[in-house]
Amino acid sequence: MPDGALGDLKIIELADMVAGPFCTKAMADLGAEVIKIEKPGAGDLARQRGPFPQDQPHPDRSALFLYLNTNKRGITLDISKPAGARIFRDLVKDADILVETQPPGALDAVGLGYHHLRELNPRLIMASITPFGQTGPYKDYKAYDLNCYHFGVVGYETPFNQVTDPATQPPLKAAGEQADCLAGWTTATAIMCAVHWRHLIGEGQHIDMAETEALANMLRANFPFYYGEGPEGPNRQRISKRQEWGLPWVWPCRDGYVAILAITDKHWEALKALLEHPEWMEEELFKTPLGRLMHADLIRSLLEGWLIEHGRDEIYKNGQALHLPVFPVQNLTEVMATQHFRDREFFVPREVPGVGPVLLPGPPFKMSLTPWSLRRPAPRLGQHNAEVYSGVGLPATETDRLREQGVI
Repeated sequence: MPDGALGDLKIIELADMVAGPFCTKAMADLGAEVIKIEKPGAGDLARQRGPFPQDQPHPDRSALFLYLNTNKRGITLDISKPAGARIFRDLVKDADILVETQPPGALDAVGLGYHHLRELNPRLIMASITPFGQTGPYKDYKAYDLNCYHFGVVGYETPFNQVTDPATQPPLKAAGEQADCLAGWTTATAIMCAVHWRHLIGEGQHIDMAETEALANMLRANFPFYYGEGPEGPNRQRISKRQEWGLPWVWPCRDGYVAILAITDKHWEALKALLEHPEWMEEELFKTPLGRLMHADLIRSLLEGWLIEHGRDEIYKNGQALHLPVFPVQNLTEVMATQHFRDREFFVPREVPGVGPVLLPGPPFKMSLTPWSLRRPAPRLGQHNAEVYSGVGLPATETDRLREQGVI
């Protein structure tokens, strides 16, 4: 019986920072065996990123690294050296999946590209995650999460407020590494499609994952209707109003903010009940969803005064009792203390050597027969060298020699 839904998969990870490690983490947490390859000495760049406990940097204590690399075994290997490339081939020979984030052409230059590795392992599924993909005029451009987020238009569609047209406002970056995480989830999905195809046909394949395209793929379904129009085009002008359908705004209240939606007539009736049926909400202007859309600015001005006089918890609890989609805007501390997450055991306690007890986010789904689990903490740099290299036939004397040469 496999240890988890993906317990029959062996994955090699050759990736730094977020997108690649997040992809393999999703599969490792479901039972896949993941061997993470890091550069000797330096390791994954995420080891240098905080936050760190007590604000004291240490390569084995980065919260970002600890989260992204649970359930993996870690080794060090320099694949740019001939001996390192040979060992890499031995590792890939028996692997199901390779996830890599090297610049386009980098692996081909050292004889480790997909066409080289496919000769060793025809069943290999290789996923290459880069900002712009393996082809196209931008393929060699440098970019990170911030760049990809805005190149993919999502930042432009994230306005600072709901009062003015988004086209007239500066774009914003969302918190965290959302572009990287989205690329990681998207790649994991593509990999599992390739695994299914391999079960049917018996062949692996190469997945070319462009992070910017993962972002652009999130755009509105009506994107084609305003493609090609300038900022004054009729569809582009209307899109700012479509954003107000159902009054989807974040509102200031007496002690914070609440997010309210009133999409349907039933929602509008619930909102009226929440406000105790003020006369203005009975006006003919607001009888239909279209009418409320056309007069959204007026509704906003009338609602603001009531909301600022009421507390966040009062608004959301009374609103939810009326089946109105309303909820407080929570900060990180509030999210981690939310009783709902606690009851669903979303945050999982884990003892991390050298760090102590931590709470790690779990998966956004629950599987009844093959649940997600944390089997091991993120590896220390080179922690599993002896274990993994003995598995490919390297004696201890050889690994000692290769360590002295900077290969491992």
